[in-house]
Amino acid sequence: MRQEGHRRTWGLLAGVSALAVALRSTAFVNWTAAKGHLRLAVDASSASGHPSVSGQDLILRRLGRTALMAEGSSASALPGAGKKLLVLGGNGYVGREVSRLAVKRGYSVTSLSRRGENPEPDDEFLSQVRWVQGDATDFETVKQLTSENDAAVHAVGLLFDANSGLANLNLIVSGSKSTPGETSTYDNISRKTAFNLIEAVKQKMRMPFSEPVPVLFVSAAEAGWLEVPFGKEVDAVAPGWLKEYLVAKRAVEEKIQSTPDVIRPVIFRPSLIWSWEKLDVLPLIPVFNLANTVGVPFVDKTVTVSTLSKSIIAALEDKDVSGVQRFMQMEQLETQVE
Repeated sequence: MRQEGHRRTWGLLAGVSALAVALRSTAFVNWTAAKGHLRLAVDASSASGHPSVSGQDLILRRLGRTALMAEGSSASALPGAGKKLLVLGGNGYVGREVSRLAVKRGYSVTSLSRRGENPEPDDEFLSQVRWVQGDATDFETVKQLTSENDAAVHAVGLLFDANSGLANLNLIVSGSKSTPGETSTYDNISRKTAFNLIEAVKQKMRMPFSEPVPVLFVSAAEAGWLEVPFGKEVDAVAPGWLKEYLVAKRAVEEKIQSTPDVIRPVIFRPSLIWSWEKLDVLPLIPVFNLANTVGVPFVDKTVTVSTLSKSIIAALEDKDVSGVQRFMQMEQLETQVE
């Protein structure tokens, strides 16, 4: 009876954690006016046939040169200036926030996804992303894009795969409202796409003695169950679909850390990812945060999609960051990004 009671307890806890995974998946004004006046003045001078420049025009031209120099200096001062970032799954819930923030910080961003569409066409930063439609399970596609970029973020996510029996729930819980096809399994979407990226980075042409390529992977807090007290027991009684999900995540975590001389691996293990716009997860946030606060070792504190995306960018820019990042490391990294 006691063993059965323990098993029911672990089963209940595993069920709650499984639900978490399911719900996992955000100065130049005066110059502009002056620039307009300058253009009018120059046009008027050209139209009249007088090549001479008035004192006012000369001042405006000097103002223009000064402002242009300031604009150029400001752009070059951005952390990502001159750098190219590839985001696999850039139009998803996490990927779009990473892409948006990367553009703000000066990166040239390319997103690869099945749709290849900007999820927010009116967003001034996402409109600067290069949206590529393609299949990340195709190695040659990933290899080509990897060769064109300096770093990569893997944010391809799948909550319920084609074999889970729960695929239709993606329309409710998925941030991008995507639905899996027949080949959309955890092994294909999580493991194979990441393995393609890792292999593409390894095959990429690199200068001798160059620094490892930053590759940042969005995993899951539950992938670390085997490393915490009582985690093995919870893992053992987890639903079948969750076990398959974690098998894929753990395989990628192991693979990405296997060649530190070529890849600087950064693995993010978020628990529940949320934002105020994602109403489906809001009721569970205090539950998980309370469980973590009172010391339940296999339940991590929730993180906002903003915290996660900022920590990804911070880790991208900080060469000393590598390995697994749990919620406490994410919160610390977030402070490095304004």
